[in-house]
Formats: sequence, C-alpha cells, structure tokens
Amino acid sequence: MFFLLVKKSFFDAWDNLGALILGNLSLFIIFALGLWPMFKILENGSTAGFLILVVLIPAVFIALGIISAAMSQIADYKRLSWGEIPETLKRTWKASLLLSLISTVFFSMSIFGMSYYSGMKSMLGLAASALLFWITVGVYFTLIWFLPVRNRLTGDFRKSLKKSILIMFDNLGLTIFLGFIMIPVNLMLWPLTAFGAFGPAGIQLYLNSALRLLILKYDWLETHPDAKRKDVPWYELLVDEKERVGKRSLKGMIFPWKE
Repeated sequence: MFFLLVKKSFFDAWDNLGALILGNLSLFIIFALGLWPMFKILENGSTAGFLILVVLIPAVFIALGIISAAMSQIADYKRLSWGEIPETLKRTWKASLLLSLISTVFFSMSIFGMSYYSGMKSMLGLAASALLFWITVGVYFTLIWFLPVRNRLTGDFRKSLKKSILIMFDNLGLTIFLGFIMIPVNLMLWPLTAFGAFGPAGIQLYLNSALRLLILKYDWLETHPDAKRKDVPWYELLVDEKERVGKRSLKGMIFPWKE
C-alpha cells in the first residue's frame, strides 16, 4: 500500500498542479497578510498584534478545511469546480473553526506546561514534562487525520475526532511516517517552490489518498468480522487502484499527448 500511496499522490498532484498551487498560495497570502502587521504591531509593544493572531489562526484553519475537501475530491479522481467553494465553505467552516480553537488552546498550554515543568529542575518535573510531550505527540498524530476523516466519514465533530483517534492507533506506523517524515518534508520543500507545490495542499492530498486506501481495508474487515488485520488481502484490494493510477514515463508526464 505504501508505494502505491506515494505513486498515487505524486501523479494526482502532477495532474492537478494548478489546484495545489492555488491552494498553497491562498494559505501563504493569509499568513503574509496576518503576520506582517502583527509583527509590526508587536515591535511597538502593542497587544493588538495578538488580536490579529486571533483572526489569523481561524482563517488559516478554515482555508485549510476547504483545501482538504478539494484534495479529497482529487484523491477520488474527481474534477474540481470553482462553483463548489461556497458550498464547501458552508460545509466545513464550523469544524475547521472548532479545530483551530482546540489546537490553539491545547498546543499553547502544552508548550507552556513543558516549559514550566522543565524549569522545575527535578525528576518529578522532568517526568511530567516527558509525559506531556508524549501526550502532545498523540494529539498531533490524531489531528493529522481529522480533516480527511471529516471529508470521508459521517458523524459530528466529536465522532470525527474519535474516529481519528482509532485510525491513528490502528495505523500507528503509517501515522508516525506521516507526522515525522512526510509532513515536515513537504513543509521544508514548500518555500523552495515559491510556496506553490508541496506544502499544506500536498499534505492534505497525501492524507486523503491514504485514508481512501485505508477505507478499503475497513470495508473488507466489515464483511469479514472474524478475520485478523494481518489477513487483509492488500494485493486484491488495491487492484482497481493500481489500474486507475497506471504507469507513466517521464515523457508521458511532461508531454501526455505524445503517448
């Protein structure tokens, strides 16, 4: 599954490079419009910069929710339409706003807590700081899956969060790869492409593609309740996906009309 996921994500990104660039640039513009005046205000000792941050963070999450929904469609081999953006915004903004609130509060408290406990300079403080660190990692791993889960599975915010936790634990190896390798690499490559390719849009495309393939496993397990997870016939389940992804040469990717 892993190699097919990498291949599918790359081909989907190549075929929809314009959508990825627009999504990434929209996020970059939101960052730029919000961060520049915030830093200017903070230089003058004003607290108004924090008010800008209060608006900036939800705006980023709402935009990310829309981008994730678009990347979900791309992962399903569907064409994007500009006319769907208002409906997508209407469908995703509440969950994105709540996600921004929970993420901001939790990670702010986590950073403060680890700093506080580390400053105690005792074994108890060190243990508390280490415990809080791993809790933070667990929350980070869970939130990685939240937007793709909201895009593909039914349920309200709480149920989506619960499903994200279950998917994270059930696919811990993949989640560790996503959280510690795929996401950081995409973010590091983002500025090298003038904030066009890779970046948040590329990450969401990869995550939505990953969940699409994982759902094949869960659908099979649902029809085979007595089977174990090691018995999942990945080769059979991925036959259709392999055919849809297909094979391409470098020449065919750059000049598809010549093949």
